[in-house]
Amino acid sequence: MSCPPLPFGEDATLAATLTSLDCQVNGAVAAGYGRLFGGGGAFAMALGAGLTLYLAIIAIGLLTGRTRLTLPALGPKVIALGFVLTFATAWPAYQTVVYGLLTGGPDQIASAFMGARAGATQAFAARLDLLFDAMLEAGRSLAALPKAPNLEMAVNLVWASAIILLLSTLGLLVIARLVLAVLLALGPVFIVFALFDGTRGLFEGWLRTAVAFALAPMLIVLGGSGLMAVVGPSIAAVTDDPVRAVTELRPVVSLFLTAVIYAGLMATLGATAFALTRGWRLPWREPSAGGVETSRVGPAPAATSAQIIAFPGAASSRDGRAPQLAAAVLRASDGRRDVENQVRRETTVAPSASPGPSSHRREGLGQTFRTASERPSLTRTPGT
Repeated sequence: MSCPPLPFGEDATLAATLTSLDCQVNGAVAAGYGRLFGGGGAFAMALGAGLTLYLAIIAIGLLTGRTRLTLPALGPKVIALGFVLTFATAWPAYQTVVYGLLTGGPDQIASAFMGARAGATQAFAARLDLLFDAMLEAGRSLAALPKAPNLEMAVNLVWASAIILLLSTLGLLVIARLVLAVLLALGPVFIVFALFDGTRGLFEGWLRTAVAFALAPMLIVLGGSGLMAVVGPSIAAVTDDPVRAVTELRPVVSLFLTAVIYAGLMATLGATAFALTRGWRLPWREPSAGGVETSRVGPAPAATSAQIIAFPGAASSRDGRAPQLAAAVLRASDGRRDVENQVRRETTVAPSASPGPSSHRREGLGQTFRTASERPSLTRTPGT
């Protein structure tokens, strides 16, 4: 695919630079995807081996009884397998869902917020071009003045403000787009890691980081567009009366401080994107001891006797009712525990005492094996 080259020189604009950069990034991600899992890709055989191993683990779990042949048990596994096969082997699906959502989704949200039809990033870059041109004009007007005591300091502050504004906007946008491109190019590898429990954390970390770098440009565009209304009057104060700006230095210093605050805001907005995704956890489901899959997030365990006795209110209460309340809670907890143990014994012993032909058909594949406690005793008693 042909992309326009990066513009340089006096005719270069920030909007044209971002357009060329987006086109080249898209081509680089597509080429990297083809080299990884395309026809004759470097990791095509590794993908086949990983899928074979995943299916073998499921088959062994069914044969040994660790996995039930039920929809709640096998449904997430089949969905994960289809998810990996779709996005790791088909570039159109990956480009439409993953690449398109992470690169174009935040920009569409910002465009709807700002009312920009051509895209929020392009509109922001066009406004930034006008602001940067005004700042260059302010620097040239100061440099054309005759020598004065504060002239050199004023010129240096204006040029420093221009560099700070350029780096804090275009620099952060370019860095975010390049890092996101690298993450999206390596995305199929991390998607395969989502199959196995031992490597699933790598996929979760990749997804959080990619979403953070996708949200960072949106926050930078929205925050920078709001602060441009403050930077514009500061530049106009220097351009309208450069002699007064050099003599008093207050307009020049105000412009420099505004540029520093602008850069701090851009850095804070970039860090906010990572703070939003730092605590994000995907709802993974883990198999329990009985073969039934449960969620990580569940009800809190019941308080133990030691925790209730160590409760500070029981020892520091003055009226003496806290110890009585703790004793009542202990008795209720012990009674409930006895009932639960009795119900558990009845539910585990009753089916093994009189197993019917239909009970095995209701169980999943591999669940007909008896445990050691359910097997009939083979020892002979005296006299038999």
